[in-house]
Amino acid sequence: MNFTLHHVALASPRAPEAVGFYTQDWGLRETGRDARAVRLAAADDRGDDYSLVLITAEHKSVDHFCLVTDDHSDLAALRDRVAALDDALPCPGVEDSFRIRDPEGRLVEFGYRAAVTPDGEPPDAVPHKPAHIVLNTTDIEAITAWYQEKLGFGLRDFRAKKMSFLFYNRDHHTVAFNAAPHASLNHVAYELDDINQFFRAIARAGQTTSGEQLYGPGRHGPGNYCFCYFLDPMGFMCEFETGGDKIDDPADYPYRTWEYTPQNTDQWLGVLSGGPNQRWRKASLGQPDPGLI
Repeated sequence: MNFTLHHVALASPRAPEAVGFYTQDWGLRETGRDARAVRLAAADDRGDDYSLVLITAEHKSVDHFCLVTDDHSDLAALRDRVAALDDALPCPGVEDSFRIRDPEGRLVEFGYRAAVTPDGEPPDAVPHKPAHIVLNTTDIEAITAWYQEKLGFGLRDFRAKKMSFLFYNRDHHTVAFNAAPHASLNHVAYELDDINQFFRAIARAGQTTSGEQLYGPGRHGPGNYCFCYFLDPMGFMCEFETGGDKIDDPADYPYRTWEYTPQNTDQWLGVLSGGPNQRWRKASLGQPDPGLI
């Protein structure tokens, strides 16, 4: 099966304040809104399609995240697999979609989206897609196994049994889990096409007056991604990334366990990033999501 991350929906009382950050500083564009939510598009999105939904709500939480495929047979196979759990919930928004709650209460959506062919010159230094979502969990072994066994994810890497990296396509990971005292969002990553666009995006977002640059630029060990983390006005962490491993044949990338070392955290050893800091560590943990167990 081949699924990609289509969109993430984030809820917060401060969602209206975050619209300016994600359009002006992050580079996304608004494609639609209603009384409750604003939908924002990345560079690869066409028409009224979107990559991020900002929902005005009483409590800060991950409302849901959505993965799509352009293969009807993959979606049908997963639907049959999920239906056996008796946890599927109907939902609008993405073609032929369905939703399921994971063991910690997260709402995961799956659907069909026709393959998109880019047309024209892409906007400069704008993320072309949401690349991955990292989620904090209180039981990393159990949640990792559930996503593998029930949803069909593959396990690419483990980092010292404190992070698991799960894949559904040629990206190093699409969903990852981080061991934490509570369930919450760790961060959402957005991919830039190349290193020059990556640094120009950082230069633009680094001028933000509503968010905050937390940590980066640097280069992780697992996945080989260049990274730079920011805090949005809602208090959620977001990441620019580029240059990560693309694996067409999983046999070319044997599973491994990474240790926590300075070089595995940042291959550039903090020369540009200054190294991990307490603000980034605190933001990584997030706040306990009231909708999760």
